[in-house]
Amino acid sequence: MKNYLFKILVSLFAVLLTATACSAAKDSTSSPAHNVENYSVARFENGSVTYENHGNGIDEDSVFELGSNGKTVAAYIALKLIDEGKIGLDDRIAPYLDQDLKTDDERMNDITLRNLLCHTAGFSPSYELGVDKKIYSDPGEKFRYSGVGYIYLQNVIENVSGMSMDQAARHYVFEPLGMENSTFEFTRTVTPHINLSSAFLYSFAVFLIAFIVLFAVISIAGKLTKYRFFSLKTGLIVSYIAAGIINITALFFILSKVVVIFAIYFVLSGMLLFLVRKSRKIFYITVPVLTVIILISGFLIPVSVPVTNDLIPKEANCAYTLRSTSRDMSVFCRELMQRYDSGSAMFNDEVTIDDNNSWGLGIAIESGPDGTTYWHSGINPGFQSLYVLYPEQEKFIVVVTGSDYGLDLSKEKANDFLGTDGTWDIAR
Repeated sequence: MKNYLFKILVSLFAVLLTATACSAAKDSTSSPAHNVENYSVARFENGSVTYENHGNGIDEDSVFELGSNGKTVAAYIALKLIDEGKIGLDDRIAPYLDQDLKTDDERMNDITLRNLLCHTAGFSPSYELGVDKKIYSDPGEKFRYSGVGYIYLQNVIENVSGMSMDQAARHYVFEPLGMENSTFEFTRTVTPHINLSSAFLYSFAVFLIAFIVLFAVISIAGKLTKYRFFSLKTGLIVSYIAAGIINITALFFILSKVVVIFAIYFVLSGMLLFLVRKSRKIFYITVPVLTVIILISGFLIPVSVPVTNDLIPKEANCAYTLRSTSRDMSVFCRELMQRYDSGSAMFNDEVTIDDNNSWGLGIAIESGPDGTTYWHSGINPGFQSLYVLYPEQEKFIVVVTGSDYGLDLSKEKANDFLGTDGTWDIAR
């Protein structure tokens, strides 16, 4: 029995090495950008838009998650509210905030709408595990790209307009422009593809932490009581099951896209534990060895895997829940180009980031030898997207993808079409 199980573990390792070698050979002739399964591209020049679509059933009306590109939509709405005289660009935001977003930090009273739009409010970039309300730098002092800042912007928009975020988007953007397939609410999208390494890390992170902590506590308790109430083997099984429940619960609320991946791992490792239950030594190393093999394979094999849409809908959030199509985003970009031509303040340099990059009122600005482009990107697990406006050439491009490799493809497509050498990236 022991020899048989040892052969199984050796075989798993051999499969890992073979898959890695094959993947490396494949990767030598193709870049990650060429491995994107689903994408749609909209190109605007000479006054018209053309589309390029790739993937089974993908067209210009296929819905993708656009992540942070929703920030530009929110900025557009805020500027509309300014045009209506409902709020001023340099008005302090504190009077418009819900009480739960305020803190005792006096600097909260110094933050203006302008600060939120150009990322100089001083907030954290991160909001995944709850809104970080701490102010890390004085308002207006420097650029700090911030998803938190745009959560505050959304709260201002909702309280000034008297509408929810999605209602405001429909009223000021989607319906007037005819963006029929765009929303900040939950809707089904194309199949997302997540990097294998990311998928495994997202799937196992909470499980591994919970398992290690629980097993350590149970082991110590067992040793102190001389395992009077349970055996070490029982403690491992209890830790394994409890950590699995904790992880599945966490994934449903944080990233339910990868629940199925963890479920497969959980069932597979559970079956192995059952098969080796009579061999004490192999029983204790089964889960660690299987987990290490899987994690190593994720980092060594540069592929992406299909996952599900979110199983639990998230609330509308202008910082990352925008869902749209290449057609709708091309309509929005044409509107942005018209606002550029009309001299909108959105495109003014509000804060300098480095020698080539600055930020306007909701849009990034990159200056280089080929001219100035205006852009924003969006990154959600399984989705990456980019739009770039090139007013000097009267061109723009929108690339929406269902892949963690999508940004590489997007930049490649944009540079080829625009004839530039843009990087469209800033420190976040």
